[in-house]
Order: sequence, then C-alpha cells, then structure tokens
Amino acid sequence: MSADKEMSIWEHLMELAARLRRVLVVSVLVFLFTLMPTPRHLSNPLEFLTGFFVTGNFTTLSYDVFYRYIIEPSIHMAYANVMLISGDVFTPFNALLYVSLYFTVLLIVPYLVYEVWAYVRPALYPHEIRAVRKYLVYGVLLFYLGNLYGLGLISRYFLRFLIDISSVLPGVTPVFSIGSVVDTIIQIALWSGVFFEAPIVIAILSELCMLNPWALAGYRPVIYAVSLIIIAIFTPDATLVSVFLTFLPFAVLLEVGLAYSKRIVRKCPDYAYMRPARR
Repeated sequence: MSADKEMSIWEHLMELAARLRRVLVVSVLVFLFTLMPTPRHLSNPLEFLTGFFVTGNFTTLSYDVFYRYIIEPSIHMAYANVMLISGDVFTPFNALLYVSLYFTVLLIVPYLVYEVWAYVRPALYPHEIRAVRKYLVYGVLLFYLGNLYGLGLISRYFLRFLIDISSVLPGVTPVFSIGSVVDTIIQIALWSGVFFEAPIVIAILSELCMLNPWALAGYRPVIYAVSLIIIAIFTPDATLVSVFLTFLPFAVLLEVGLAYSKRIVRKCPDYAYMRPARR
C-alpha cells in the first residue's frame, strides 16, 4: 500500500461521506444548470415566468439541444412522418427531467472519476496506482465516445427502423410518446458508453498481471454469446437492431484490448506460462 497514514474505519467512512457530499453538491448545481430555460426565455424573464406557471410554454436548454440534434435528425431520416405525443399527464415534464439528468451525468463524469480515484488511491500499491492512473483519461474519453456512438448512430437507425416498420403496416400511423423516445435513446447511449469500457478493463487487469489474454481469447465464443445476452437485456429493443449495433463496436474494442493486452503482459513474471507453447 501507499505510504500515507493509516486511517481507521470511521475516518474512511467520514472521508467517503465528505466526497459523496461534494459529488452531490456538484450534481445538483449541474442539474440546475441543465434546467436553464432556452435563450428566447432568458431574454424576457416575464415570458419565462408566464410560460412556466401559466401557459406551459417552457422548454429547457438541455431538452432543446437534445431534440434539435438527436431526436429531430432521427425522425427526419425516416421515410414516413411520425407524430410525437405527450402520453401521460406528467410524461413531458418527466422527459425534461430525464434529459437534464442525462446531461448532468455526462458533465460530472470527470469529477466523479476524480473523487473515486482520490478516495481509493491511498489504498493501492505503487504499481497499482501506475496501472490505473494511466488509463483514467482514456476511460472517460471512451465513455463519451460510446455515448456519441449511441446517440449519433444506434438511436438514429433504431428510430428510423421503428418508424418505417410502423408506416408500412396497413392502417397504422406512427405515433410515439416523447417519454418513450427520450427514455430509449438515453438508455442506448448510456449502455453504449459502458460497453466501450471493455478495452480499459482488459488493459488495467493486464497491467496488474491478473489477466491472461491468450486464455481469455480461448473463451471468445462464450464472451460474445454472454455479451449479446447482456446487451439484449439492457437495451430496450425487441427488434435486435440496437443490440447488434452495440455489439459490433464492443467486439472490435474487445479484440483491440486483447491485442494490446498481449503486449502489456510481457513484463509480467508469469509471462512464459501465459503464452501458449508453439507447436
């Protein structure tokens, strides 16, 4: 372990509570920031107040960005027209909150990673600190890249597929609830970000000499099958469109992680036993 002073369990809990409070405060501040009204309301405070309390003509800046750059392009890609409805009474309001929460998560991820790292770092050995620290930035970047992939590619083609399928059925008009659309897109994006972390996990375990890439590669069919099942469970898509669009980059990143892992483990004491014997 590091040379820092030994702390009691109570001191660890106090430090954890302090860091959680800071994360909570930052999250609340960022969440309130994402609830800012659109610029047209900012220029006229009276219009903002009447829109929120009287007419209901209120939209947050985060939802405007989400709709303009994510939902609207997805709808325009389809060959048929689709109508978005409010659905339940509280669905539009919930959609606004859900979008704000999503942007809050994206914005606080670097700070959350920093607080987690600052908390666990004193309990790690020097070689463990070196192994984890060099991949923290890459992990955050891959999480963002996965979200961009989910928002920009999976969600668009997934919605386009559903809209076009609905339009070709006789007597069916595509009418979607805005809450359902927002919920589906955000779930796809978040889980894409999680699955993009595969090479980071492999790299860290390889740095710690806790993973044999050749042995792991031997279980490749099992890993792919289990991954497909997990993706199917956590992505809200019965058509399997988003499942395969999520699985393809995961498979590529897994292979990249395995190839890179084979280079990392060369420094491990058991490297000679890890590598399969040549025939």
